[in-house]
Formats: sequence, structure tokens, C-alpha cells
Amino acid sequence: MAYMSPKFNGPSADVFHLETSDTTGYAVDWHAHDCHMLLLPRQGGLLLSTESSRTTHVARHSISFVPADFAHATQAAPGREQHMTLYVDPDYVKHQGHAMGFQNFANQVDRTGIWQTSETLDSILRLHDQLQQQAAPEAFQRQLPHLNALLFEECARVIACQPARQPVGESRQQALLVRDIQRYVRENLDADLNIESIGHQFHLSRRHLTRIFKAETNETLLDFTNRTRVDTAAALLCGTSLTTLEVSLAVGLDSPSYLARLFKRHLGVTPSELRKPR
Repeated sequence: MAYMSPKFNGPSADVFHLETSDTTGYAVDWHAHDCHMLLLPRQGGLLLSTESSRTTHVARHSISFVPADFAHATQAAPGREQHMTLYVDPDYVKHQGHAMGFQNFANQVDRTGIWQTSETLDSILRLHDQLQQQAAPEAFQRQLPHLNALLFEECARVIACQPARQPVGESRQQALLVRDIQRYVRENLDADLNIESIGHQFHLSRRHLTRIFKAETNETLLDFTNRTRVDTAAALLCGTSLTTLEVSLAVGLDSPSYLARLFKRHLGVTPSELRKPR
């Protein structure tokens, strides 16, 4: 296990360091930081493993805390994900906790956990996004230390005032996994979607993937994929001037005739009948 370099070696010393991830395929193997870490998912889900707990799913509107020098590994569920990571100098928490009003948080920084976000925290995140989008880069960088302080203080308040979320049971983990699989299918309709390729993305055997998907949704993965293709294709036919071939390709089908068969099966009409003016 490798320890990452200190997060606070920059031209100007600060007690906070914020990083944003907006990508696909995010994964970091086992490691530890010399600072506390607050993980804030913004889109998609993250799988977090720590030295004291099994892998847990950290979803949007949740925050996770990992203490300094605490081994952990993080991996995003397949598909697009976005999260923010706020690193906090442990000496700041230790020495300034009482003065800054988050002593209860400072007293429990030796444990990890997951908590639900608050309306205040969601508002701070929206303010961060608005300033980043609308302010000049130099102006945003000047505001960033203040935003980081607001983020930390509200996260500390949430952790100090709320009980940590109980570990997700196996049935709940399965439901979250199937939800991520559905999202992956919706976001990758133009790809070669089949049980083998999806199973490879989620590290599931064909048999296990088939079983849990059917159990959670009461339909097969193939039926869900085809129904999603039909729904998306119908929206494209009604809302754009794309040809039937272009629509077929957009939802991952090389054959317009196969798309027509799916339309008949799921909607009772063909693509051309759906597009006819009424």
C-alpha cells in the first residue's frame, strides 16, 4: 500500500484541498492519505472499501469520511460519474476544533462512515457550481478557500449531529447494483450491449447478472435493454428529423428492420407508423 504525497504542498499553504473528478472508469487501488478525506458524490455512485469495513455504495446526496492514515480503495460504478473530494489537514481539526465549533466532529475523527447530506450542504455545492460556471477563473480561485471552509464546516456539523448510516444490507446492495446497471445501459445504448459485455463491466458472471437483474426488476436484462432502445428511438423519431437508419444506429442497432420488430413487440406500431402525422 502506497501513501500518496501530502495534499497541501502548494504555493500558498491551506488547510483544505479540493479535487473534482468528472470521468468514466474512476478507480484508485488501496492507499492512504496523511490527511482526512471527505467524499461527496455528485453524479453516479462510488464503491468505497476501507480497512475496517466491507465495500459500501456511496450514492449522491451522501458523504463519506475517511480518517487520515486510513487505508481505503475507491471505484466508480460503470458509466459517467462525478464526485468531489475535500482533503483536510488533521492538525487543523485537532487544534482548532473547539474554537471553530466542531469539537464533536474532532472527537470522532478516528472512524469512517457514511452520512446523508443536508439542505445546507446541497446549497453550498450548488453555490460552488454556479460560481465555477459564471465567475472568471481568477475570481473563482479567490473564492475557493471560502467555499472549502463552508463545505468542511457543514460536513463536520452533519457528521457530529447525525448517526452514521447503517451498513447497506445485501438486498439493498443488490438493488443499488441493478440500478447502476440500468443507468449504464441507458447511457451506452449505442454500444455493443450484451450480457457478456455488461457482466465484464460490473465483474459479474453471466449467471449471477441474469439472476439478480430478473429478481430486482421482474424482467430480463435483454428485455430491459430492448425496451430502453425502443423508448429512446421513439423519442428520437418524434422529436428529430433523423432517418430510421440513423435512429437505429443511435440506439445500437444496425438493422432498421430489427428496430421495426422491436417497435411492433413493445409499442404495437412500426417506426414509420409512429412518425406519421395524425
